[in-house]
Amino acid sequence: MTLLIILSLLIMLLSFLASSTEASLFSVSQIQIEQQVERGKPGAEILQSNKENIQESIVAIVILNNMANIAGSIAVGAVAVDVFGDIWVGLFSAILTFIIIVLGEVVPKTIGERHAAEYARHTARMVLFLRIVFKPLILLINLLIKPFGLHTELKTEPDEEEIKILARLSRRHGNILESESRLIRRVFQLDDILARDIMTPRTVVFALRASLRLDEAARDLYRASVSRIPIYGEDLDDIIGIVHIRDLLVALARGRGQKTLAEFADEVSFIPDTISANRLLDSLMKNREHIAIVVDEYGGTAGVITLEDILEQLVGEIVDEHDRDVDLRVRARMLRELRHGKGEYET
Repeated sequence: MTLLIILSLLIMLLSFLASSTEASLFSVSQIQIEQQVERGKPGAEILQSNKENIQESIVAIVILNNMANIAGSIAVGAVAVDVFGDIWVGLFSAILTFIIIVLGEVVPKTIGERHAAEYARHTARMVLFLRIVFKPLILLINLLIKPFGLHTELKTEPDEEEIKILARLSRRHGNILESESRLIRRVFQLDDILARDIMTPRTVVFALRASLRLDEAARDLYRASVSRIPIYGEDLDDIIGIVHIRDLLVALARGRGQKTLAEFADEVSFIPDTISANRLLDSLMKNREHIAIVVDEYGGTAGVITLEDILEQLVGEIVDEHDRDVDLRVRARMLRELRHGKGEYET
């Protein structure tokens, strides 16, 4: 009788351990694992390895669970026949099966799911041990299921759409602010926004001829509402650089008005109008630039774009006390409509 109780408890213990570990490994997220790794918690790096090789980990756990249940059931059945005889062994098997379902499957999986992060970390070393011990069996199983296309690793990293859903759910439950959720959504939209969608069109670009002397351009400089001004040779399709209005005003104050704008020019980058906002942001940050010239498919100047134009896609319109036009793209559209209307009227 004692041996029967010991074998029954051993089966339930192994089944409990396998079921709870499997549920916790499935439920723990990559974010929770990264947090534990950053905090230096024991077993976190092993858990990360188990999660990255989740198919191998799950197969190892399933092997343990089935070996315990099958071998254990055979051993318990043999002992139960000696203890209860053939008449009562069926009833004992039914009761034991019910107990295993409850205490070996339902309860442990619930515990593993609800305490996934900590439970998976505490059992990480055991899973690694099982992966090593059962490695030959795991390789054999993967070989057998390969024709069915089931041997590839499961996807554990969240994609873009899942992150946006997580942000929305977190906002709904009060874990993050609405502004934070909105910022996350807008970050992913940068890939779909092109430079031509957010640039300042050439029709409203404030630019000056490079050959102008400072004293000749003084009036325009005093009324300028931008800090960096493109300068050109023949026309706007011949941009030769940019000048910083601060440098020009300082030069004027020091009596250097006879110098031309070209003498203060800095290099500027030229980018296609089809480049995405996120790639452009990376480029501007890498080159430590705040402005770029946007060119169309024919190489002509389509407009200018600034770091502020991209940041506005994330945080909304940025307006200071010197901005006379909140959105120059709107102004450009109005000017275009006015020109078309005037042309139609004169005709």
